[in-house]
Amino acid sequence: MHFLKQAPVAQLSSLVLGYWFIEDLKGAHEGRPIQTAPSPTAVLTLNFGRPCTSDFAAGAPRASLLGIQSHRRDWRSGEGCAFVMVMLTPAGLARLFPASGQSTGDDLLELGAVLGDGASRRLVEDLSAAWEPHRVAARLDAWLLERLVTTKPLPETERLARAWDVLRRTSRVEAAARAVDVSTRQLERWFQEHLGHSPRQVAALERLHHSLLAAQTGQGDPHEGFSDQAHRIRMWRRHLGLTPGRFARTPRSMMADYFNPRREGSAAALAHFL
Repeated sequence: MHFLKQAPVAQLSSLVLGYWFIEDLKGAHEGRPIQTAPSPTAVLTLNFGRPCTSDFAAGAPRASLLGIQSHRRDWRSGEGCAFVMVMLTPAGLARLFPASGQSTGDDLLELGAVLGDGASRRLVEDLSAAWEPHRVAARLDAWLLERLVTTKPLPETERLARAWDVLRRTSRVEAAARAVDVSTRQLERWFQEHLGHSPRQVAALERLHHSLLAAQTGQGDPHEGFSDQAHRIRMWRRHLGLTPGRFARTPRSMMADYFNPRREGSAAALAHFL
């Protein structure tokens, strides 16, 4: 199995965390479940080969938009799997795919439902023709920059991004609402429409993600943001289906080892693979 990460152009850095390329052309990981943890990110996935299977009702279309997930998900690779994942920040999801939260929150949507089947197919075919990852990344940069021009931002998009920045630093919904001069009720509506979850839910996923990342890498405090150890254990059980103690005893796969922030060029481990 081969992995590679590419950074987007600077103009996209607040919206796109990176491009992740994964190949399992020989089926080395076939039949073994890949478990991805909840994270306050969204993923645009474009398959160049045979798609992985998943536990979503939509399966694994050739092109899909996966919104913010609050639960662990299972995937299975197989011979011929090759794809790129465009990792989107909450601001990126709201700006590039506005009002998609109710369709993608805790779910997967075929990209054709957003772009139209023809446009979705042309995008995948164009990227497949580029073949080499650095060329695919360049074409993704160009496509996403064009989408910024052609997709009209909604009036609240910029304020939602600012509110999310305050929320991820403070975990306080009231402070986030004050920062953009709206009521907490209005902020709730924006988050549900564009991200598919409430501000408190997304903040909880951010806290859980950092706790998991700290436990995985030994960097940072895995207890930060939790009132006590019991609170942390409850959150892990609810969203991950396991306790921190059990996690510490569980061997990680080669994918988890690769997508580790201590590796050169990685800004963050946005998904955890058991």
